[in-house]
Amino acid sequence: MAKALNTSSSSDTSSWSPDPELDLDLSAKNRRPVSSWVTSLMFLISSILVFVPSLILTVQYAEHGTYSYLTLLTDSTFNLKTRSHHVALDFSHSSVFLILAIALPILGLVFSLLSPLLKKRMGKKLPALITGILAILSLVACVVAQSGLITSADRAAADMNSQSLFFSQNLFGNLLFIALMIAIASSLIEMLGIRAHLKALAYPYFIWLLIFTILPLGLIFFRAFFSKAGGSYHFTLDGFKVLTVNRTVSARFYGHMLHLQEYFSVFLRSVDYAAWTTIGCLLIGYPLAFILARRTKRKHLNSSMLLFFFVLPMWINTMLRTYAWRAFFSQNGVLNSFLLKIGAISDPILFLKSEWLSDIIVKVVLINDFLPFMLLPIYSVLVKLDDNVEQAARDLGANGFQAFWKVLFPLSMPGVISGIQMVFMPSLTFYMIPDIISEGSVTTIGNTVQSFILNESPAYQQAGNVLSLLLLVFVLFTMGVLRNQDKDFGGSGGMVL
Repeated sequence: MAKALNTSSSSDTSSWSPDPELDLDLSAKNRRPVSSWVTSLMFLISSILVFVPSLILTVQYAEHGTYSYLTLLTDSTFNLKTRSHHVALDFSHSSVFLILAIALPILGLVFSLLSPLLKKRMGKKLPALITGILAILSLVACVVAQSGLITSADRAAADMNSQSLFFSQNLFGNLLFIALMIAIASSLIEMLGIRAHLKALAYPYFIWLLIFTILPLGLIFFRAFFSKAGGSYHFTLDGFKVLTVNRTVSARFYGHMLHLQEYFSVFLRSVDYAAWTTIGCLLIGYPLAFILARRTKRKHLNSSMLLFFFVLPMWINTMLRTYAWRAFFSQNGVLNSFLLKIGAISDPILFLKSEWLSDIIVKVVLINDFLPFMLLPIYSVLVKLDDNVEQAARDLGANGFQAFWKVLFPLSMPGVISGIQMVFMPSLTFYMIPDIISEGSVTTIGNTVQSFILNESPAYQQAGNVLSLLLLVFVLFTMGVLRNQDKDFGGSGGMVL
């Protein structure tokens, strides 16, 4: 009996083999993330570039040498005599930041290489957080060191300004900044636990997202806090000072005259337009979507031809549609001509000149323009609902209104939330319709950003980037709130034709 048991045990042991898929999963878990390798590579490049000549000294619009951070630290003086100027520079006052600019990338490289070992002791997220902080500090040290090499006293002593005496970056200096920014991004990705795979780079979408979304947002963030002066960028809060200037304006809201800070008044008017556009689109779009979805299911169609006619105006240029509405309400437009012909009025009504009529027309045109964006997601949810759900509510004693309000409407909330997101966010910053209908008399947040960016003053240009950044934060916060509501209702909103 014992011999038989031993034989069975040995045969079972000899026939057992590990699951290859399990081995692959275990190796994948122990594999170092691609983002960690990217962070180490960027720190390596940064550590090399701080020793490479990357800063150009310009005196009287002519280049006078290219320096590395190490060169500026070891040889901290510069003297140049011309016929009209005597330039004597001492870089020793920036030695602390020069040392940090050199040491921090090296420290970040060492720490990133040791991160697999440190994760066993410190957890998965803390080493990535530390490498990200080191990358940020390295970038700040490089910016502060470069901007502080030549002080205002040095320029005054040489009788020059920031346009004729400054340090600027060459290609290697720009690569240093880009490498540190990538190190910050990859550390953030690793800290958030997003596992990056090399095959993801083959997807064109990620490249598109990086070039046309992430990079522009990074540039907006950079330009919001750094202003270019004399060929180099300096940290400044001039943009915030422009937006917070103590200047009040008189604004009329719903018959009440309010005295508000100038740019807060503009923001409040934009929120007012966005809120009424969203409410109007919801009040019109939900019944339409409900009727179209019932008709589609009753006729057993895959999609509704009537829905196509509601979407068709989106194919026409927005500016052309807006000018058509303006012509409709103009002094000699279709509406005034019709009212005069039937004898309803004796003189043309100046719809676009009246403050409250013009305000109503702007909101009507906005609702007309954004209605498909509310209609489509609600329709896509309603058309997928099972009719048996409503029939079950009827069998349980609910009348038609109760079945709709307590069963169908909650089930359609994901589509409603998706529609609110697609209408409120764009209409908040949309300025073409208010600008055309009001003939430039109404200023919205979109107009303000445009005027700031096109202004020749660096402070106003920076204010435009700051305002864009604040709008982005507001939009992300609003989307986060709506996304949490969407999760509560199942998150099945979408859009189909």
